[in-house]
Amino acid sequence: LITYLIFQEKQFTGKFSLQKFLIRRTLRIWPLYFIIILIGFVIFPMVLSGYNTTHNPWMYVGFLANFDEINNGANDSINFLTSPWSVAVEEQFYLFWGILLALLFALKKFSFPIVLITLYILSFIFRGIYRDEERVIYYHTFAVCQDILTGSFIGWSLFQGKNWLSKIQSIPKIGIFGIYLLGFGICIFKNKLFPGQLIIFERFILSLFFGFIILDQIRGNHSILKMGRFKLFNYLGKISYGIYMYHLVVMYLLVIWMNSWGTVGYWMAAVYLLLILLFVISVASLSYYLIEKPLLKMKPK
Repeated sequence: LITYLIFQEKQFTGKFSLQKFLIRRTLRIWPLYFIIILIGFVIFPMVLSGYNTTHNPWMYVGFLANFDEINNGANDSINFLTSPWSVAVEEQFYLFWGILLALLFALKKFSFPIVLITLYILSFIFRGIYRDEERVIYYHTFAVCQDILTGSFIGWSLFQGKNWLSKIQSIPKIGIFGIYLLGFGICIFKNKLFPGQLIIFERFILSLFFGFIILDQIRGNHSILKMGRFKLFNYLGKISYGIYMYHLVVMYLLVIWMNSWGTVGYWMAAVYLLLILLFVISVASLSYYLIEKPLLKMKPK
């Protein structure tokens, strides 16, 4: 989406404004990201007894949370401070991608596929070097950027109207079903399918599958199910950023609250799940209408 919008802006206006691009991304990403930082490093230490974290707040403020997670995450029980790691990677991407494309547009002639292939190769090499370091493979920007690169390739292909997209559109239902079945099977058994050196390719293969899901949903002629037809899924998509950012905070507080009940039993797992769904969706909804939506209205300005 981001890559597509950048190319679209360049086509319609004749230029790409890096400043406006970064401001729009800031309005979308920063509020919830810094709310979680405020909760984790300021509010909870003040109101919760026994609360302590070894995470470095300055790494979070500098959008380097994924690197802090590599160093401190395994030793810190405050797991809700884990969720900002991927948002930090996004912010790093926006800055790097915006500057890179602005420079490439200034050169006027460049091959976007070569840029992507070069970055892919660098990421594969990085994953190969650190294949035995689980936390680096999972959290490091160079290790996970293949997701972003695949998305950028799809966005560029949509903008260019590449012929291979029509082949995705025309896949019959049985083929669509088979790809979904295969893809979800890979997700479930990925640890067994990508042992040892094969871990190098795990992220790339999974990014292709999720890229296919997006293309099937927005362009497929024979999709098994179009999720966008359901109001519930559209609504959950609208508040999904809040769901992601708040869910670990809600889970953390729920565990404390439910432990105070002094009740035990397997049935408590069902109660816990229902309360998570109720509170996470409620908090994300409030956040969207009170915080995110008013700020998103400023984006066109």
